[in-house]
Amino acid sequence: MTESAGLQPLLDRIVAEADPRLRSNLQVVARHVVAEIAGDIDVLMATLVDEPVYGIWGSSGSVGPVGARQVREHYEQLVASGKNRLEYHLSRVVVDADAVVTDGEVRFAYRGDDVETATAGVDVDAWYLVAYQCLVVWPIAADGRIAGEEIYTGERPRIVRALGPGELPHLGPVSRRARSAEHGQAT
Repeated sequence: MTESAGLQPLLDRIVAEADPRLRSNLQVVARHVVAEIAGDIDVLMATLVDEPVYGIWGSSGSVGPVGARQVREHYEQLVASGKNRLEYHLSRVVVDADAVVTDGEVRFAYRGDDVETATAGVDVDAWYLVAYQCLVVWPIAADGRIAGEEIYTGERPRIVRALGPGELPHLGPVSRRARSAEHGQAT
């Protein structure tokens, strides 16, 4: 699967949408997601209102960055860790004049030492494909920019399987791809 194949339902919905406001809402979300995966924080921040508000909902309640400074720092940390380099396999896209909702599975490459320690048999030096179900409500401001994100995760990242050397190099830190290339492995 290509890096953007999981976003195809969003891209298809943009093409099919006749209403200019709804199409614009879908497009700003697509630009945001693509910029996040690419690690282009300036482009990503340009899709957001001046003081965005994020809520990340899970078993521990809501946490999330608030305001431009905290949101930028949040994305800088994601990029530094490589957790921005992900696949979002959308199963549903809903849009109205004030919001876009995306639902699907998010997939990452995590090192074993980044997986929950309670997981038996995890090699801390190995890489794993992990995933979790995620629904995101993207509130859209009157000016067409994203007002933040309400992220709902129903589970912690779960191990799908171990990754072989050089497998899925577009996931995880850029250094993971570089190490694969240095060792002559497919990238």
